[in-house]
Parts: sequence; C-alpha cells; structure tokens
Amino acid sequence: MKSSIIAMSVAAMLAFGIASAATPAAAPAPAKAKTAQQQKMSDCASANKGKKGDDYKNAVSSCMKASSPTPATKAMTSQQQKMSDCASANKGKKGDDYKNSVSACMKDASAATPPPAPATTPPTATKDKGAQQQKMADCAKANKGKKGDDYKSAMTACLKK
Repeated sequence: MKSSIIAMSVAAMLAFGIASAATPAAAPAPAKAKTAQQQKMSDCASANKGKKGDDYKNAVSSCMKASSPTPATKAMTSQQQKMSDCASANKGKKGDDYKNSVSACMKDASAATPPPAPATTPPTATKDKGAQQQKMADCAKANKGKKGDDYKSAMTACLKK
C-alpha cells in the first residue's frame, strides 16, 4: 500500500510536470521604455550603489535635484514675471486681502510696483461681489435652455449690460 501511494504521487508529479511543460509559458510583456524621470532615478541609484540608509537617500536626492532642470533656469514670460513681482510685493497678506492686492497689481500694467493695499478690505467689496453673483444668477436664468456657444455669447452680452 505504501508503495502504491508513492507510485501515485510520482505519477501525479510527472503528469503535472509534463502538462506544464507542454503548455507554452506566457510571453513576457515587451519592456516599456523608461521615462526621463525613471532613467534619471536609475542613473542616480547606480551612481550611489554601495551606500546605505540615510547616506544613500541623501546622495540620490541630491543627484536627482542636480540633474533636473529647475523652473528658475527657464526664462519667465512677462506675465509670469509680473505675477511673481506682485506676489512677492504682497507677501504676508492673507485671503481676500491678498487676492485683491495681487489682482490690482496685475491690472496696473503701468506701475512697476503694486499700489499699497488698504489695511482692511472695505465693506463695499463684499457688496460688489454679491451684486456680481446676483447678476450672474439672473443672466443664467434668462439664458436657461441655451447650449454651447449660444449660451456663452448670451451670457457674455448679458453680463456686459
């Protein structure tokens, strides 16, 4: 009995081995080309092979930063430069005060520096915002049912009134 169990086990293993050898293995998927970021990571990892722990992490991190182009090296457009100047001139302001100051600075094309913003936002600014929202809602109701370019042009005309 013992020998028949062993014989069956061996036969099952052989059958499984033959069956799996007869079925073709799934062809490996073709390797995708690495992205620039993946290639950079691979290069930095191989350059720092042998380092361990934080030493490895710091070396790879500095390698990645050193080899990546920084946005500061690219020339900014005049609009980007203006936005940067306005943002830095209004640094420290928060919320609506910041938004209003930067907006005023961006609209003022003739001034090199933004106009000084008031210490507090005047209460009329919130009334204007409410009136604008009400106007938008009224125009949307008046143009309900229009679609696409018709809606867009109707809304533009309505809001300009």
